[in-house]
Amino acid sequence: MLTQAVTLTELWPADSVIVQRPADDSLDWLPKAPTWRERSSVVPLMLSGSLPIICHEAGIMPAGLELLRDCGFRLPAEIMGFRNAEHMRELVADQVRRGRKIGITYARRHLLAPPEAHVNHPATIAYLNDKANLAELLPPDSFPERCVLPARAALSVARAGGRFPLVLKVASRLGTAAGADVVICSTAADVEAAGRALAAADRLVVEAYVEFTSTWCLSFAVGENSITYLGAAEQICDERGRYLGNWCNGTDPGAEAIASGWHAARAGQARGYRGFFGADAGRTESGRAYVFDLNYRNNGSTPQVLLRDSITRAWDAPVTRNCFGVVFNGTYDELIAQLRSFFSRRAVVPLLTFDTKQLGTADTRPFCNLLVAGRDPQSVNAVTAALGQAGFEVPALPCTPGSR
Repeated sequence: MLTQAVTLTELWPADSVIVQRPADDSLDWLPKAPTWRERSSVVPLMLSGSLPIICHEAGIMPAGLELLRDCGFRLPAEIMGFRNAEHMRELVADQVRRGRKIGITYARRHLLAPPEAHVNHPATIAYLNDKANLAELLPPDSFPERCVLPARAALSVARAGGRFPLVLKVASRLGTAAGADVVICSTAADVEAAGRALAAADRLVVEAYVEFTSTWCLSFAVGENSITYLGAAEQICDERGRYLGNWCNGTDPGAEAIASGWHAARAGQARGYRGFFGADAGRTESGRAYVFDLNYRNNGSTPQVLLRDSITRAWDAPVTRNCFGVVFNGTYDELIAQLRSFFSRRAVVPLLTFDTKQLGTADTRPFCNLLVAGRDPQSVNAVTAALGQAGFEVPALPCTPGSR
């Protein structure tokens, strides 16, 4: 049986309810696919412990919940499914009337509830996750050289500076994820394209590009009176910086990066933040570490890090790869059956299942989030190939752990 090292039950007040779905009018720097926002609402189910959660009904089908419980995961007794955004707002309003506090992940233009009815004050979430404020939350010289400017001025500086490559990042109080707010520019022409891609931004960060040999997401659990470093998962990104997944394989980001992560975790705690936190850090060929992003929320690798020790002990599988939004070419029932089969072979850990048919979209194929486990990267890659043969569309990664 597998168990999470920490859940939100240990970090948030007992009267909390989890509400992660982003607002439809606040997707500026988040993935736009309808399936993403509904899937996002279900992701914290694995992190909730005993706290109630409000999430899309397609992600909490009875067969899917039974599968997760049979894997040994502690799930809340109170799971409230919504049909659409309006239904979600009705459920949230009812919970607030009952005196519960809502725990959100992404900042919104319009609040779901009064500020005092939130676990983390909405202004705190917006401030901490605004990339303009990264330097205020980290030690000096622990991050790449950067400046924050109005968007038009930032583009002018990027064009005229002649210091390519460079990175343009959106500075926004709205939620960001999956690299939708970041563009790596190698030429002046790239800056022009970035200006079009980021045209909705009021402010931009112009950041020096640093060549890293490896990058990690360092995970922390931030409680009212304690902070726990949970470990790190190596990041896999494409040449444009788009996030593709993580390897969790015991590689160490080093003391310098971890110390910077601790600093940022304490900075968030001092400002009232409670919950999971991720610091993205990289190491150069010379061994220097820099932190280049801070996410005061659960991250793509959070479940992976929380399950690392349990999977290693139970399965003798110290290496995992996380895969999200994996489409399955078959029915939802067939998806569940395949996941059970792979789990019984100690090869795959299901994290989420989603019956897309419930959304009424043109593509009704179900999908899932999962971890592929093995003793080494080669065995993980072998399982990944077997998943493909079984009907899962697992995205290919451009490298294996420790390589670029």
